[in-house]
Amino acid sequence: MQAVMKAATEVCRPLHQRTLLAAALLLAIGASAGCSTQTVKSTTVTAIVTEAASVAEEELLDVSIGIFEPGLDEIPNNREELTFADVRMAETQFMSYQLAQTLQGSGAWGVVRVNPNDLTSADVAVTGTILQSDGETMVVQVDVKDATGKVWLHKEYEEVVSKYSYDPRQRSSDDPFQGLFNRIANDMLEYRQQNLDRQQLVNIRTVSRIQFAKSFAPQAFDQYLTTNRNGLLELTRMPAENDPMLNRIDNIRERDYLYIDALQDYYGNYVRQMQGPYTSFRRESYAEVMKYDKLRAQATRNMVLGVAAIVGGLAATQSNNAAVQYSAYGGLFGGGFLIKDAFNKRDEAQLQVETLAELGNSLESEIAPQTIELDERVVTLTGSVQEQYTQWREILADIYAAEVQGSVPASDLNTTPAPAAIPDRQ
Repeated sequence: MQAVMKAATEVCRPLHQRTLLAAALLLAIGASAGCSTQTVKSTTVTAIVTEAASVAEEELLDVSIGIFEPGLDEIPNNREELTFADVRMAETQFMSYQLAQTLQGSGAWGVVRVNPNDLTSADVAVTGTILQSDGETMVVQVDVKDATGKVWLHKEYEEVVSKYSYDPRQRSSDDPFQGLFNRIANDMLEYRQQNLDRQQLVNIRTVSRIQFAKSFAPQAFDQYLTTNRNGLLELTRMPAENDPMLNRIDNIRERDYLYIDALQDYYGNYVRQMQGPYTSFRRESYAEVMKYDKLRAQATRNMVLGVAAIVGGLAATQSNNAAVQYSAYGGLFGGGFLIKDAFNKRDEAQLQVETLAELGNSLESEIAPQTIELDERVVTLTGSVQEQYTQWREILADIYAAEVQGSVPASDLNTTPAPAAIPDRQ
């Protein structure tokens, strides 16, 4: 308060009384105008666009969705109090699964999977970062690229919902932010339809297949891919149809798919279990956000009006009129009270936010240990989903190595049958 009065005094000394009063008036008007701004919200949900025509099997691209990043380092300063790490970490899996379900429902893709770790060999890879999620507003950064490295989307999506999205009498079974997921799916479909022909789709699937093979036998399959001057992967030649190493890796890939498919059940169960507490959390969070924003607006308005009253009061103290001077001291006192009231309201806003903290503690992100029977042996995977998937890929690598060593002479491990020519693009 002393610092504010000192600053105001320094401003007043070189200026004329009327100028200061006009400045105070402008500050008050600006505060009132700024606090009257409102966000327009809509209950209209963007509809999902479905594939109109059937797509040939060899042209269907599978989609792998990575677990979204929590974006805890990207939180705006005025939303830090409204973000809870436990809830945000749970949301990363929730949103990834929600987008996967949306894409699968469009009928425009092959198999859509949430992949906890490895997207390097996906036909189409989707990654995302949650920038804001507070019950009222959801903002996510989404990146989509295919197996060649071609970027389809690098875009920020935002959805703001109204209170009716949480009204049991108004809500449908859809997520309040379903429109955001629909827009992502629609943009992906539009890109594929407008930019990729049949041969390009087949090419993406082949590059994806070779990429997976390279992760198990890089020396054998590195020769089939090259990076062009644009940084994109290109096929230099095709493996032979009867390539035994590629056939073994295709079998390994099918086992990998089976495991990831089983993980989809985990993600589905997890989302269903958190649906109740998460819906309640977002409903409560929405109400607290409304209170919080109102209190912040009141605090800001009162702060500006308080400073304006002090500036006006200091200007009036320079008057020779005793009545004006007494009035000025009243203005100084009133300005200080308004500023104090602003700080008090900010404290009250903080208390409102803290009532939400306990709601995130029950949202878990661990999966129970899994016991899998595999090739006459039993393996147990432990830890988080990501840790278990890493263990699984190591087991697959061991299986591949054992199969190759048991059926191919050591001198032939780095040789492959004659490659086939790449068919001309149509």
